[in-house]
Amino acid sequence: MQDAPEFSIVFPVLNQEDHIERVIRAYHAALQDANFSFELIPVVNGTTDRSYAICQQLERTLPEIRAFRLQGAGYGLGILHGLAQARGKYLGYLNCARITAEDLVMCLRQFQTNPAAIVHGVRVQRSAVQRTILSVGYSTLCRLIFRLKTSDVNGNPNFFSRLWYEKFHLRSTDSMIDVELQDNVGKADAPLIEVPIHSYRRHGGISTTTFWTTFRLLKEGIHYWWRTRILKNDQR
Repeated sequence: MQDAPEFSIVFPVLNQEDHIERVIRAYHAALQDANFSFELIPVVNGTTDRSYAICQQLERTLPEIRAFRLQGAGYGLGILHGLAQARGKYLGYLNCARITAEDLVMCLRQFQTNPAAIVHGVRVQRSAVQRTILSVGYSTLCRLIFRLKTSDVNGNPNFFSRLWYEKFHLRSTDSMIDVELQDNVGKADAPLIEVPIHSYRRHGGISTTTFWTTFRLLKEGIHYWWRTRILKNDQR
């Protein structure tokens, strides 16, 4: 694609060779059918399977695909790299292991109604009781500590203008990127549109969320709190 697209959609890819081609093709077809100007940016990092080779093949056949590979691991690292490479007027990121093409298009339609706002997907249902308990507890804790607007911190997709992206200076390379985004939304008093996401089942593979995930998130949360509230180091 020679001309800059209107929307750049970034998604980290981690060991998803069993379903990533199906997911990307579904996104691509749905966005084309809805007449969006777009680019899809899969960023493969921390993976040990053939996910990148599959993304490369799609890149060769679909001009709206721009695939990247990183050596480092981290959900936020993949998102930051993709956003830095994005060419669109409007930017967004999502969890491609769970977000459907229908929900992606729905969130983009909501964003079109108010492109000055941040659109944030909010999960209505989770796929397992354990995941629900961890997610709700984590979101509640983050809302209290960081005074966030959203009811679902790690919900997605997230869409925002390039102006907000440049103002927010996102820098978290781990799972705290979601907290950092919503923290910046609150600090800037930016308009937030929450869109209900009713389907949040994995497209394939095995979920990596366990009770040990809670300890990792707490560790990352403490580090983010120390950096932004004590050191006051929330700029690049």
